[in-house]
Amino acid sequence: MHASFRPSDHRARAALVAAQSSALGRQLFFALSQVEYELRTKMQLALEQVGLDVRQYTTLAYIAGGHTPTQLELGQILHLDPSQVVTLTKGLAERGLLVRQTVPADRRAHALGITTEGKVLYQQAAALVQQVEEALTASLSRRDRSALKNSLDRMLPLS
Repeated sequence: MHASFRPSDHRARAALVAAQSSALGRQLFFALSQVEYELRTKMQLALEQVGLDVRQYTTLAYIAGGHTPTQLELGQILHLDPSQVVTLTKGLAERGLLVRQTVPADRRAHALGITTEGKVLYQQAAALVQQVEEALTASLSRRDRSALKNSLDRMLPLS
């Protein structure tokens, strides 16, 4: 589904309900893709409130968690090519949210760190993401949410 598509009208929702009750709707990939779409769409809307997108939030979240990846490692985590990572990290650095430091052992590599301003913005964004996750899983019990997360964790890494 295209990232800008939002099934907001009655016909689109009816089509989705029909798909969910078809053979397609019984397939795991379809359910996962629909949940991913809803989560990503709602996260993007929430993160816009603090001037971030999902990739920027993911980058800040990973680094705020105590990791100091190189740009290459970040690209592997986010499934981005090097030029996309450079654009992403350069933008965050220009906003004062990240620092990019040359790795002494490899002058071509840049390690990433988070600034104080980046940590503050990450904490604001993380609260918004938590609200989105809670809203998306509101129909699940705490136990079911935990079981879902544990099941997904066991599936990763996929390759």
